[in-house]
Amino acid sequence: MSNAADLARFANDGLSGTVLQVVNTTWNSANQTINGTTFTEVTNLTTSITPSFTGSKILIQSNIDFGNAYNGAEWYDWKLYRDSTSNLVAGAATYFNVQYGGPIGPHMLFNTLDSNTTTAGVSRSYKVYAAANANSSGSLSINWSHSQGSTSSMTLMEIAQ
Repeated sequence: MSNAADLARFANDGLSGTVLQVVNTTWNSANQTINGTTFTEVTNLTTSITPSFTGSKILIQSNIDFGNAYNGAEWYDWKLYRDSTSNLVAGAATYFNVQYGGPIGPHMLFNTLDSNTTTAGVSRSYKVYAAANANSSGSLSINWSHSQGSTSSMTLMEIAQ
């Protein structure tokens, strides 16, 4: 069921937009530290999905818990890639202000539809990279306080078109 006729049947049956499969990666162990302005992969969140149908889309939802012990304002840049760093799916920047020192735990959220259609049976991997903005200092700690239940995750959903 991975050809154009099957997809047409989905559309004709009113099943376009149906979630065909869900893959989730959850990371709730010790943190990863990212230093400097060079983009670094958030290693424990890379998630792969093998589409069932050619032409479906992939909905990516990620929730990344992070913090920094620097006393002051911080900017971090984030990028979401498909398969390699030449396939940018989304990018964002986060800003937070730490007062009185100590870690803080905001979240970086991606909730985006990969507009590039799939090929049935061909696996896709999604990964997040982060870097400090040129005006920031200190280091970024992903899952900054795992002992207090800090958890990051990525969920991929194949959506029929």
